[in-house]
Amino acid sequence: MFDLAWLPFVATTLIAGVLRGFTGFGGALVMAPVFMTLVDPITATTIILIVNTVVGLANLREVGAETDWAIAKPLSIAGCVASPIGLWLVTSVDVDLVRRVVALIVLAASVGLALRWTFPFSIRHRIGNAVIGASSGSLFGLGGVGGPPVIIGMLAEDLPARVTRATLLTYFAIVQTCTFALMLAEGVVASEGLRYGVAMIVPYYLGSALGLRLLTPERARIFRGISITVLVAVAAYGLLPH
Repeated sequence: MFDLAWLPFVATTLIAGVLRGFTGFGGALVMAPVFMTLVDPITATTIILIVNTVVGLANLREVGAETDWAIAKPLSIAGCVASPIGLWLVTSVDVDLVRRVVALIVLAASVGLALRWTFPFSIRHRIGNAVIGASSGSLFGLGGVGGPPVIIGMLAEDLPARVTRATLLTYFAIVQTCTFALMLAEGVVASEGLRYGVAMIVPYYLGSALGLRLLTPERARIFRGISITVLVAVAAYGLLPH
C-alpha cells in the first residue's frame, strides 16, 4: 500500500522535473525549500543530489552536443572545487537556519529572474566564470541549490534557448555528481535520503521528459512566468514556521 508520507515528495519531485525539463534549471530550487520542511537538510540534500545526478548523467549524452563547452568546462571545475564549502556549512550550521537560508536563496533567485538581473561581468570571462562557478558549487553543497548564479550568468548571454538549457544541464550534472561523490567519501549521506532519493528518480525523470516535450519557442514566455511563480511559492512556504 502507498504510504501517504511519500505524497509530498512525489508531487514536489514531479513539478521540479517538469520545470527542469523545460528550462534546464529549477529542479533543486523547487525541491529544497519543500524537502527541508519534511526532513533535515542533510537528508534533503542527499535526495536532491541523487535524483539530479542520476537523471543528469542519463541526459548528458543527449545535451552534450548542444552544450557550450567553453563555458561549461571551466565552470564545472570551479564548482567542483568549491562544493566542499557548502557541504561543510550544511553539516555545521543550525538546521532551521539552513532551511531559512535556502528558502531566501530561492526567493532571491526568483526575484532575479523576474527582474532579469545581470552580473557586472560575463560568464565567458575567465574571472567571471570562476566566481560564478565557485559560488554555485558552494551552494550545491548547501542544500543542492547552486543553480541561481549560473542561471543568471547564462541567461545574460545571447545564446539560443536550447544551448543555454544544454549548458546548464551539463554543468549541473557534473557538479552535482562531484558533490554527491564528496558526500559519499565523507560518509555524510543520510540513509533515509538514499531511500527517498532512489524512489524519486522515476518521477523526476518523467517530469523532466514532459518538460522537454513542452519546450517550444511560443511557450517560453508563459512557462517563464509559471516557473517564477512556482519558485516564489515554494520559497515562501519554506520561510513559514514549521
